[in-house]
Amino acid sequence: MKNVILETERIFLREMDMNDYDALYSVLADHENMRYYPYSFDEARVRDWIERNRNRYRETGYGLWAVCLKETGEMIGDCGLTIQNINGELLPEIGYHIRRDCQRKGYAEEAAKSVRDWAFRNIVAQALYSYCKYTNEPSIRTAESIGMRFACEYPDEINGKTHVSMITREEWLKELTENMIKWAKDKYGNKEYAGWCLSFIEDALEKSNGIEIFGGDSAKESALLYADGMRQGKPEKGAFVFYDCICLGPGGLVNWGHCGISLGDGDVIHAWDAVRIDAYREIEGLTAPSGDHPKYIGWVSVERVLQQKEKGAP
Repeated sequence: MKNVILETERIFLREMDMNDYDALYSVLADHENMRYYPYSFDEARVRDWIERNRNRYRETGYGLWAVCLKETGEMIGDCGLTIQNINGELLPEIGYHIRRDCQRKGYAEEAAKSVRDWAFRNIVAQALYSYCKYTNEPSIRTAESIGMRFACEYPDEINGKTHVSMITREEWLKELTENMIKWAKDKYGNKEYAGWCLSFIEDALEKSNGIEIFGGDSAKESALLYADGMRQGKPEKGAFVFYDCICLGPGGLVNWGHCGISLGDGDVIHAWDAVRIDAYREIEGLTAPSGDHPKYIGWVSVERVLQQKEKGAP
């Protein structure tokens, strides 16, 4: 899978090129499929569409990417991020076009959600947008399905009236945080994660939101990787909370640390002997098998955790 940018459960997004002409033509030149678009596509416009996105990749590092089925590799449309003039402002916009026979199967939502997460993690933007002709209800529903809400409508010469949806970075972080905490609370009392505190908090964020994060191999190593964002005092809701803790390892005593997720009221949900909830300072009173007690280091916001790149990545 060459030039893959994103992967989800059923699809992957990659850079498009002229080899995708036939597949893209079947999407963009379908008059019924593109009935809300201001003009119809011919061969020249489809080729120009590909070339424009190739230029975007080179100039900005993003654009509309090919949406492909994981099972077959077949391209079924495009989805990605571009900068568009929306009511006189140049704004980051998530766009999507899915082949007609592949619609109503959730592919547009799946692709757009992955682009939303990629954009907030990789570009400096306080909000993301999606816009379309005001009668384009399928496109509006897709925008709403990834957490966008009505922003405005304005008259224009092309659409008659354009509908704008948006989601702010704050709204996105709140959604991810609520999903993570719900997932973690559903594991309350579970002993599967006993001794695997880092796996617990990483799984909570990743599995509840369908994303991937990168940290260390232990709670202590992750705390060091996030050190530039480490804060003190009462942790905010959704924060990763870290402790020093001497543990028993195969080679003897080692500081593997300990960690949990802040519930925002001074309590932390974490995996110790089982998944449990304790006040963040009371965790210091717990006793590890080594006889040591966790020592509070501080907390890191979920936004900082999401910014962490894979070890060795640029």
